[in-house]
Amino acid sequence: MQIIVGTDFEEMSLTAAEDFIYTLEKISKPVICLPSGKTPLTFLKIIRNHYISQKKQPDWFFVGLDEWVGVSSSEKGSCRQFFDEHLFRPLRVPEEKISFFNGMAEDLDAECRRAEQFIASHKGIDVAVLGIGTNGHLGLNEPGSSKETLTQVIELTDSTIAAAKDYFSEPKALTYGITLGLGTLLSSRSIFLLGGGDAKAEIIRDVVEGPVTSSIPGSFLQAHQNCFIYLDEAAARLLAP
Repeated sequence: MQIIVGTDFEEMSLTAAEDFIYTLEKISKPVICLPSGKTPLTFLKIIRNHYISQKKQPDWFFVGLDEWVGVSSSEKGSCRQFFDEHLFRPLRVPEEKISFFNGMAEDLDAECRRAEQFIASHKGIDVAVLGIGTNGHLGLNEPGSSKETLTQVIELTDSTIAAAKDYFSEPKALTYGITLGLGTLLSSRSIFLLGGGDAKAEIIRDVVEGPVTSSIPGSFLQAHQNCFIYLDEAAARLLAP
């Protein structure tokens, strides 16, 4: 685990994006997964602008990290809609290179198997970029998730449901999510974790310096051999020097 601290959120995002681009340009047809939400917005903007300015289309495959169960892929607030807006449409990513969850699927177990099959058919995830929830979740792997868990449907905690409200223009009843499991994510060749802001300082300290425990899923990253944690000074303020 390597910790990289930027003076502010912009510097943190820039460093992470530059390292991400550098890493992927050395890999042929890489498979990546990316987080939605507020934290990766600047990170994604830098990546998007880099390839648009270069007039290049990256030859990447995308597997969805997670999705809200009961939310349509076209609905604002869905993870798929987020990436359509911020990455896929601007970079003209072909649909055949995207494997995202269908939160409206009748057979959610089949959705889990489909994601695992997509990853296996492309020989694993090369880079998983993750955010961290205030409860320590990775993707939607809530506290209590096993590090061996593969892609799963999971009941959301109250804190995750509360945080999700910011992404929807109208009140949304959320109970379950579908997510790449911890076992799936920890098998990624490289992991980039992004954490910014004062509100993330306590959980970052627990993830980096606390005991490895299923009650804080992010703590399992301590054992990953190629994990990079990008923080701003506010998120890193409680870490030991």
